[in-house]
Amino acid sequence: MTRYFYKNGFLFTALLILTTVGISPLSWAELTSKVNRTVLDSNETLQLRVRLDAQAFTSEPDFTPLQTDFEILSNSRQQQYSSVNGKAVSYTDWNLTLLPKRTGIILIPSLKYKREISNAVEVTVRAATTSGSAAAGKQPIYTETLVDKSAVYIQEQIILTHRLYTSVQLRDYSLSELDIPGTIVQRLGDSQFQKVINGRNYLVLEVRYAIFPQSSGKLDIPPLRFGAYEAASRSQFGSFSSRGNRIFRDTDAKTIDIMARPAHVPADEWMPSSKVELTEQWSGDLDSLIVGEPITRTVRINAQGLTGAQILPLPIIESPNYKVYPDQPQLEEQAIGDGVLGTRTESLALVPNQAGELVIPAIEMRWWDTKNQRMQTARLPATKVQVGPSTAIVNNAPLLAANAPLTTMEPLDLNPESAGFFASAESAEASMLVKLSLLFNALLLATIALLLLGRRKQRTIKKTSNEQKTSPLLNLKQQLKAIEIEANNNNLMAMRDGIVAWGQCLFAETPPTTLKALSLLLDDAALQQQFAQLDRQLYKGEAESTEDKLDISLLLQRLKQQSTFSRSSISSSGNGLKPLYPN
Repeated sequence: MTRYFYKNGFLFTALLILTTVGISPLSWAELTSKVNRTVLDSNETLQLRVRLDAQAFTSEPDFTPLQTDFEILSNSRQQQYSSVNGKAVSYTDWNLTLLPKRTGIILIPSLKYKREISNAVEVTVRAATTSGSAAAGKQPIYTETLVDKSAVYIQEQIILTHRLYTSVQLRDYSLSELDIPGTIVQRLGDSQFQKVINGRNYLVLEVRYAIFPQSSGKLDIPPLRFGAYEAASRSQFGSFSSRGNRIFRDTDAKTIDIMARPAHVPADEWMPSSKVELTEQWSGDLDSLIVGEPITRTVRINAQGLTGAQILPLPIIESPNYKVYPDQPQLEEQAIGDGVLGTRTESLALVPNQAGELVIPAIEMRWWDTKNQRMQTARLPATKVQVGPSTAIVNNAPLLAANAPLTTMEPLDLNPESAGFFASAESAEASMLVKLSLLFNALLLATIALLLLGRRKQRTIKKTSNEQKTSPLLNLKQQLKAIEIEANNNNLMAMRDGIVAWGQCLFAETPPTTLKALSLLLDDAALQQQFAQLDRQLYKGEAESTEDKLDISLLLQRLKQQSTFSRSSISSSGNGLKPLYPN
C-alpha cells in the first residue's frame, strides 16, 4: 500500500509540474495598448489595438473603463501563431474603433486581463472645425489639401497632406506620384480614419509628404489624382461582380514662397531645422588612455526636418597632441510625427602621441532654428583626460637596467711601474672604445631620424590623398542635383560650371578645368558631342542645324551613368581606415 501511494504520489507531482508549466506562459504574457495616432478631432475615430502575447480563445480584457470617454464603435479579435527559426511567436489582438465623447487631453486607461495590466495611452482631442472646404459634408466624395507653411527658407521642410473623404464604399484606392522639379520629396506614410461632418460619416484616407526645396522663388505643388472603384453590388445569383464604377478626384494645387538663405548666415553653416542634437560615445575607457593606442569617438547628429544628406559634416580639429583618422559617415532618416528626422553618424579614431594631460576640444555645430528664426549652436563640451606612457617604454626600462654590465673589483698591483703602465694602457683602450661607441650611436640616431622622417612624410601623403578622395564621394551626388536644377531652369552657363565641378569630384587626382579636358578623361563619345554642343550654344549662339541641338535629357542621363564609384580615382580610397601603423 505504501509503495502504491508513493508511486501514484510521484505521478501526481509530475502531472502537477507539467500542468503548471503549460499554464505559465499565459501568466507571464504581456498586455500592451497602442493607438494609430495621438492627435485627432472630436468628430474623428481612433484605432486602439490591445495585444496579449499569448493565445486567448474565449475571454477578453475588460473594456468597460473606455466607455467613460469613448464610444466603442467596433471590436474585433485576431489571433496569430507562427514559428520563425525555431522561435514561437504567439499573440492575440483586440482591435477597437473608438469615437471620443469630449475634447482635451484624454487618458486611455490601463486595461486588465486576468492578472495582466496594459499601459495607459494619452491622446489629444481637438474641437472639430466648422469651416473648411465648400464640399465638406455636402458631397459624398471630395479631397482636401493642406500645407503646414505658406513661406519657408531654401532647404527647409514643408509638410504636404492630401486627404480623400468618402461616405460611400470604395475599393482599390490609388494616388498618382508626386514629382516636383528642384526639390527632394519623401513620402512620410499613409493612414485612414473616420470623421463625422454635418451628421455624415466619412472614411478619410490621408497621405503625407515632406518636401525640401533646393532653390528660392515660387514653388508650385501640382495637384494629384485619387482613383478608386465603387464597391460592387450583389448579382441576382448572390455573387459579387468584378468591379463597380471607377471614380477620380483631383487634389488642389498649392504655391509656396521659398526665401533665399539670410545674407548674414554663411553657406557652410546653413542647416534649417526645428531641433539639432549632438551625442557622443567612446569605444573605450577615457581614464585608461595610452600613448600610441587608438580610441574611437562616435558623434551622432540628429536634426528634425532634415534628411541625413542635408546635415553638414563635423569639423575635424587637428592637434599636435594626437592624430585623427576619420571614417566614412553614415547617413539615415526616418519618418516621425513632425516630418523627417535625419541622422549623420561620424566616427574618428584618436591616437595620443604623448603622455600627460590631454584636452579634447569641444565640438560645435551652427544651425538655423526654423521655429525661432535665428541661428543656434549645438555643442559637445571639451574633455580633459590623462594619457599614460606607452607600455613598450615602461616594460623596456627594467630590461635595459638588467642587461647593463656589472662592475667587478680587480686585485691591485702594488708595483708602481707596472701599475702606471697598465693604467696608461687601459686609459688608451677605454678612450678608443668611447670614441667607437659615440660614432656608432651617432650613426644609429641618424638612421632612426631618417626612418621617422620618411614614415611621417608617407603618413602625410596618405592622409592628404584620403582627404582628397573622400571629398568626391561626399559631393558627387550634390553636384549632380545642382546640375539637374540648373538644367530645369535652362541656365546653361551655371550648368556648364556645375559639370566642371562634377568632373573635378569624379577625377580628384587629375581634376579637369574645361569640358574638353573632362571629355577626354571620360572617353564617352556621346558626352563629348553634348559638351561641344553646349560650348557652341554658349559662345556661338544656337546651332543652325537641328541635328546638333543640345539634348539636355541625354546629357543628364550620360552624367548619371558615368557617376559610378568604380573609377580608380575614387574606389582606391576604400571605405575603411588606413592602418594606423603601416609595415
